Amino acid sequence: PRIRPSSRNWACASLARPEGQLRERQRRGARLTEQKTAVPGPDLPWPLQAIARRPRLAALLGAMCIAFSGIFYRYAEVSPSTGTVFRCLFGLPVLVAVAYLERRRFGPMPAQTVGLALLAGVFFAGDLTSWHHAIQYVGAGLATVLGNLQVLVVGVVAWIFFGERPARSVFIALPVVLAGVVLISGAVGSGAYGASPSLGVALGLLTAVCYSGYLIVIRRGGRDLRRPAGPVAVATL
Repeated sequence: PRIRPSSRNWACASLARPEGQLRERQRRGARLTEQKTAVPGPDLPWPLQAIARRPRLAALLGAMCIAFSGIFYRYAEVSPSTGTVFRCLFGLPVLVAVAYLERRRFGPMPAQTVGLALLAGVFFAGDLTSWHHAIQYVGAGLATVLGNLQVLVVGVVAWIFFGERPARSVFIALPVVLAGVVLISGAVGSGAYGASPSLGVALGLLTAVCYSGYLIVIRRGGRDLRRPAGPVAVATL
């Protein structure tokens, strides 16, 4: 009787062919590249190694810094454009120093990464400027809440263009969040907070759109997790 070849024998036979060997080498190369660029490891500059080992703590500290930035801006009593310039200027020394370490270790960034970082910088400028204006009209707390609607915008854009379906909790929270936006704007009822609630909400939503554009573009350009500071430094410039 004829012996049916097993799947293992068939795989070995296919690898013996030149095209099978080529495909296997391509798959191995793709896996190695993905591991090298998608998983932060010991090749990170020393200031980032501690952060990479504790990503949740780093995210919590970052969220706390962002939460207080609106309050500090309000107490600074400067114009929105002035606040935007100096917020970027104060952060540049740290970003440039870490980006310099990344460049020494891994070489210059690809041209495509630099181009996407510049585009992300345009969104970042729009984010900060519109957010500072929103703070003047609805206060630091409400403006920050509106700006963080980027969570929904990024989720929808990533689902439409990149096939990343949001979690079910996002769909559950969506009507609640939208209802909150309507109440903040003063469209329903009376006594909405702020000098101009409607304008403040519009600027807050613009903040969310610009912030979403920044996050999406900087993510597409900064896939190499060994050098996170370089693209952000370019965008901040």
